[in-house]
Amino acid sequence: SKDIEKDNAGQVTLIPEEAEDMWHTYNLLQVGDSLRASTIRKVQTESSTGSVGSNRVRTTLTICVENIDFDSQACQLRVKGINIQENQYVKMGGYHTIELELNRKFTLAFYGIKQVEKANEALTIDILLVTDELFRHQDVPTRSRYVKLVDSVKNGGIVRIFSSLHVSGEQLSQLTGVAAILRFPVADLSDEE
Repeated sequence: SKDIEKDNAGQVTLIPEEAEDMWHTYNLLQVGDSLRASTIRKVQTESSTGSVGSNRVRTTLTICVENIDFDSQACQLRVKGINIQENQYVKMGGYHTIELELNRKFTLAFYGIKQVEKANEALTIDILLVTDELFRHQDVPTRSRYVKLVDSVKNGGIVRIFSSLHVSGEQLSQLTGVAAILRFPVADLSDEE
């Protein structure tokens, strides 16, 4: 399933059906994306008598991707990141590695203007990244929207405007043209509205 806005923000849910799909997923995933999937977590348990043991439990986590490891021999994909949504087994900000599995769905966090505006409303933006194409857009309401966002972020954060003539600006344009580095993780900004 997919829920993509006109500005490419939103999310997609996919099910890998064969080993080769892990290679395609590896090419889709990027550091900074949000990944939601079913995963196994080892948790410590304490009985009423005080003895401590550990169990492996299946849970669904949403992580902000920090590292992507693809094992080409086994066609396995392991994705490490920090938990950004409340979970009974993993605290917010706790690290976890999700190993994507065949025939189990996962959801991917592309960030666009709506998500960045939500982050700004929550006063969580440390650095705003925006392309000069958006900042100087020909459509006046669109340009005003970005100018307003930039002015708002400048109050407590840093604004970096990327030139569309530079490779970094081109790469940012491919990722909706606007992104934000947050002061701290915010629970899933791409919740259904």
